[in-house]
Amino acid sequence: MASWMVGIDTGGSFTDLIAFDPDTGERRIAKVPSRPDDPSAAVMDALDELFQSGVDPGGIEFLVHGTTVATNAILEGRGARTGLLITRGFRAVYEGRGWSQPAPEDLADPYYVKPTLLAPQSLTEEITERLDYLGNVQTPLDEDDVRRAVASLKGKEVEAVAVNFLFSFRNPEHEERTAAIIAEMAPEWRVSVSSRILPTIREYPRLSTTVIDAFVGRSMQDYLLRLVDRLRVAGIETPQIFLMQSNGGLMRMNVGARYPNQTLLSGPAAGVVSGIELAAVLGRRNLVTFDMGGTSTDISVIRDGRSEETTAGRIAGQDLATPMLAVHTLGAGGGTIAWIGKDGLMKVGPRSAGADPGPACYGRGGELPTVTDANLLLGALGDSSALGGRLRLDRARAEEAVRTGLAEPLGLDVMEAAAGVLKIVNNNMAVELRLALQYRGVDPRDFVLVAFGGAGPLHAGVLAEELQIPAVLVPPNPGLNSALGLLQTQVRHLYLLSDLGLVSDYDPARMNQRFEELRLRAVEDIREEHFELSEAVFRRQVDMRYLHQGYELSVDCPDREMVEADKAGLKARFDELHGTVYGLSAKDEDAEIVTFRLLAEIAVPRLTPPPLEPGEPGVEHAVIGRRPLFDLKRGEFLEAVVLDRGRLLAGNWIDGPAVIEQLDATTVLPESQHATVDPFGNIVIERGENHGS
Repeated sequence: MASWMVGIDTGGSFTDLIAFDPDTGERRIAKVPSRPDDPSAAVMDALDELFQSGVDPGGIEFLVHGTTVATNAILEGRGARTGLLITRGFRAVYEGRGWSQPAPEDLADPYYVKPTLLAPQSLTEEITERLDYLGNVQTPLDEDDVRRAVASLKGKEVEAVAVNFLFSFRNPEHEERTAAIIAEMAPEWRVSVSSRILPTIREYPRLSTTVIDAFVGRSMQDYLLRLVDRLRVAGIETPQIFLMQSNGGLMRMNVGARYPNQTLLSGPAAGVVSGIELAAVLGRRNLVTFDMGGTSTDISVIRDGRSEETTAGRIAGQDLATPMLAVHTLGAGGGTIAWIGKDGLMKVGPRSAGADPGPACYGRGGELPTVTDANLLLGALGDSSALGGRLRLDRARAEEAVRTGLAEPLGLDVMEAAAGVLKIVNNNMAVELRLALQYRGVDPRDFVLVAFGGAGPLHAGVLAEELQIPAVLVPPNPGLNSALGLLQTQVRHLYLLSDLGLVSDYDPARMNQRFEELRLRAVEDIREEHFELSEAVFRRQVDMRYLHQGYELSVDCPDREMVEADKAGLKARFDELHGTVYGLSAKDEDAEIVTFRLLAEIAVPRLTPPPLEPGEPGVEHAVIGRRPLFDLKRGEFLEAVVLDRGRLLAGNWIDGPAVIEQLDATTVLPESQHATVDPFGNIVIERGENHGS
């Protein structure tokens, strides 16, 4: 019996599946509408399609899931009713949000509304206790205070609670005792403790991350338990069932229920992983991943074959400090709604029609104009473009939505209004792409734009021309690319612990003790995931900074016990890295160790896509029709050739204007561009003269 690897990614509009038999190279795909009311049902819908294609459930030996359950709980405010216990005198820390100002675009919005606190002041209780910055007890924990606070929150029907005390990362004693009291008085609550969730410096990021964990924890736990039950009922018995984390690594589903904050960028991280793999296979070191789905667009910069990591994430105005791949998300997708603002101008996003009801042209009850409706009216999509023709797009409904929602109120004809939708959403995405590159001080002309997601290839050609990015690369299954990325990584856990001290004064024995504390945490998770300790590869790092700096850089440490002589090498590596990143260093100044890091990785099966069959340059064999395609630059319709991507071969050459259709996405090639198909099946779009064939 064949053994299958399966990746399933749940997006806002569609749930994508890709299955691969590593022994034969056989591949199966499925794409089904997401089900916001019960995402696990959409996962089973995708698996049902796989089973109907002849795959035996018992033959699935490895399954990875990327989920938006935790993210959607924040976006839609559907998490647990969350209380907060905080050190007395510090209840304003959460509401102050680190005393940061809104984003520039929000500052310019006279109707800006501050994001809602996930744990409001009415559910915040101050606790008498205090540690100093070294973790020494200044004021003992008042246990009666804790009991009073828990009783008060029980009366307010709280379902989860976050515990965040000052300097608890140095000494978790007060937080742990508080958690024990809560367990006695309210065993039904989910308790998130900051010294377990994120034992690092900086009070507000640690606090916000802990509150997020409490807010989404119950939803995530219930979802995972429900999904595991459904998988077992369906006959999938493999213990190798994993979740994608925001850091681009995997963890077992049973562990995922304990760390829901680590899955908030699960799907986008998988797309970045796929981009990193693509960079390695093609030898292209500098890529920008452009993942445009049904509800949002995710952008990440891959430089020298590596994606940056960040601890400064934000979702719907909520700050998250869990280490994650650096992905910037904006509200621009196929289902993004176009509307008229209070200033009388057309806007596009961030609100989305999502999977239910979806764009007006889906015929599921949606009445508001969306980006997908505009693409249908302007020829980028055909009536049978979606899901390989299984989802018929209703042009009349799209036209009615654009006419009533935009054209008539603005005094435009329908096609002008539809073109306006695309111009605005393209401009929004171009701005974010440009900022992502400028922030890193790099030249767009040195990068390749990798377009995926169900809507990414529709817009990528225009965006690349706007930003002077020389080439666009569209993977073989762009609409399933995040599902593919789920099968191209490994198990990865990162453990953090802040313990500040000058390098010159730091006792190596103390450093070894901190790394050992992290290793014990890793060993516990490795055993819970049913791996052998010998399978794990550990990497040790410390975050360092110069005195009075407010940011750190991660520096590798020797893979053994530290000795006094190692400190000079540690400082030298930090100086070199600081010089590389910022252009200068202070070799004569002391440096400070801030946070210890331990990365544990375990290899698991990986998908390797096969090469494409070679062919001649001509594409007559792939032509399935022609239709008018609106050219945004020229402001008129041009006749475009329509191609079936499944018939394309390596070496084929395509002149624009052209539309390339497949089950999971549609690629648009403007008149000013041409494309070739590389040996791995990627469509490579470039500016330049047409081939003429």
